Amino acid sequence: MNVYVTGIGVAAPNGLGADKYWDATLDGRGGISELTRFASSALPARLAGQILDFDAKEHIPSRLLPQTDVSTRLALAAADWALTDAKVDPSAVTDYDMGVVTSNASGGFEFTHREFQKLWSKGSQHVSVYESFAWFYAVNT
Repeated sequence: MNVYVTGIGVAAPNGLGADKYWDATLDGRGGISELTRFASSALPARLAGQILDFDAKEHIPSRLLPQTDVSTRLALAAADWALTDAKVDPSAVTDYDMGVVTSNASGGFEFTHREFQKLWSKGSQHVSVYESFAWFYAVNT
């Protein structure tokens, strides 16, 4: 079996897209900043590597936005960037003749918390069926 890496897509705190990420890396620019996604003033650690300049509406079909967490949206965008980088048209490739490798350190944290709020305040009939797997860190793979 032969393996060829033909395209790269990166979504990182110090750069969206392979070029911006690599430029930031070479310049020594990190992506650590104070937490902004939730109130952190009472926590002993308030720094994190957050991706702050990603607008999912620019990259993901609107029908997927309510069904996905920020981590899945980033993975979908990065996969699209990798395909573009590789100059691959997925519709021109036979099923199972290519693959995309992803890595992620967390699952659908925000999505899960949103769905738990619905569960506790409105009941189970208001929880998305996607919650059954959206929380899992490997969901994007």
